[in-house]
Amino acid sequence: MGFFSSLFGPKEAPAPAAQPFPTESLPANGVYANMFKIDEAFQIAPKATEVGIKRAKLYKDRIVVRGPVTAGAFSQNDAVVLFVNGSPMLVPILDVMKCGDMDFASELAANMHKHTIEAGVTAWIILDITTLPVVGTTIGKF
Repeated sequence: MGFFSSLFGPKEAPAPAAQPFPTESLPANGVYANMFKIDEAFQIAPKATEVGIKRAKLYKDRIVVRGPVTAGAFSQNDAVVLFVNGSPMLVPILDVMKCGDMDFASELAANMHKHTIEAGVTAWIILDITTLPVVGTTIGKF
């Protein structure tokens, strides 16, 4: 590898920051103070020309979930509990956006949204994972 290719070559997106979460710490009744139900999940890889270089690298191959906030609120940089491949994981939220008149790609590119969503709102949450969660599951925050 040459000097310039090592400086300007393709950079990999940072590894997901999800961590295993102890099962004994989960609420016995499955009810969290803040809850979000997944209606849709998909992976994204936005282009730097659409969202900027920094955000494109951060969001590369990450998962977006769409659904209603059924209780509480969620904000950018919160950590949430989510079952991935049958195991509870503590997953950082990269960003949250209220679902509005625009589609997800347009909303992400506009970057003109508040970074908090509250109960009663349908929203998109960008999670720092690369594995698709099961549609219909709940995301919880203590």
